[in-house]
Amino acid sequence: MLRRGPQEISRGVFLVAGGGLTDPADCLCYLVAAGDRSVLIDTGAGDSIGRIVKNVQAAGVAPSSVTHIVLTHGHADHVGGATEARDKLAAQLVAHAGDARAIETGDPRRTGAAWYGMSLPALTLDVTVEGEAYDLPLSEAGDEILRLIHTPGHTPGSMCAVLDRDGRRVLFGQDIHGPFSADFDSDVAAWAQSMARLLELEADVLAEGHFGVFEGADQVAAFINQHLRAQGFAGR
Repeated sequence: MLRRGPQEISRGVFLVAGGGLTDPADCLCYLVAAGDRSVLIDTGAGDSIGRIVKNVQAAGVAPSSVTHIVLTHGHADHVGGATEARDKLAAQLVAHAGDARAIETGDPRRTGAAWYGMSLPALTLDVTVEGEAYDLPLSEAGDEILRLIHTPGHTPGSMCAVLDRDGRRVLFGQDIHGPFSADFDSDVAAWAQSMARLLELEADVLAEGHFGVFEGADQVAAFINQHLRAQGFAGR
């Protein structure tokens, strides 16, 4: 059953896809709304862009304010709608260099498209992130940012995003739980190091890509530690 509309999980942060809102093949996609600029985090598998745009509007956000679409990693359930989303929103596609080739070529193995029985079109990214962090300004003045953090492991170019607003830290941790496969060029040791860095952030809210939203720093840490232990690593 589809939910009635987008869910605000923190001020100006909305769940706009997945989770009963759109097609079951979609990951959970989030919208970070700001006065000057807004950012969409992931696009789902590709059949729900029209509904996602409607959910953006239903959240009280003008689609024209969406300046960037962050592709947290190259998997088909996260990037399948990237081309249509860019066309409808006139926004720039952002991804990390570690997954750029897989995304731009629609590599059926590295994007997991073969798992979903999908075919991804080739596309060109507008912004390719190099290095460990990249800041997207959410205002013309640059007084609020969405920080993208390279968190390799699930895929080479996996990224998380962090928003500090109203004294709360929101962590967008898409697929920090895995899974891991040679098809994705996964690196579980690198992933464990990435998770340790995320724990150091002491986020108050985790907006995850498949498991939902976790409130409270203790719940965020518990979720990450649960998956560390499942892979044979000591939690913190």
